[in-house]
Amino acid sequence: METQPALDIPDSSIHIGTLQFDRPFFLTPEQTQQINTASTGTETALAQSLEAAGLDHAHATSVAKAVLGDAAIGASVGSVLASPIAWTGALVGVVSGAIAGLPFAPIGLVIIPVVGAAIGYAMVAAPFIALGAGVGAAVGVADGLLNPAPATQPGPADATQPS
Repeated sequence: METQPALDIPDSSIHIGTLQFDRPFFLTPEQTQQINTASTGTETALAQSLEAAGLDHAHATSVAKAVLGDAAIGASVGSVLASPIAWTGALVGVVSGAIAGLPFAPIGLVIIPVVGAAIGYAMVAAPFIALGAGVGAAVGVADGLLNPAPATQPGPADATQPS
């Protein structure tokens, strides 16, 4: 399970650790490539750290992929679990934004409440997302360490070498 260079990943899909899904319609191919490059860089850095800690390359890469994929899933779960209570933060943000926007009426009553709602929602949801990502990463570490690394098949360079 080698770390795949970001340039080898097609612009039509997003890879984050063990996760792979099609590019959403609202992302451009350049944005998709940026996401893949960031994910691959993080995966490579984590795999190198694990190798420095004593894991072999295949196992370190497998653990790194599991950690990133499970952390992304955990962050998504945390976001979904936060949404029923995060609306209260958005409501407080709207009210605060409306009060703060009064001196800048009429445009202040349009823009500032929206910004306040976004900030209020994020203030409530962010801890849940972080907790979900942390739990997901812990699950990824356990999964990656407890499951054996996938067997690597000899590549063309290995086949041409004399025995």
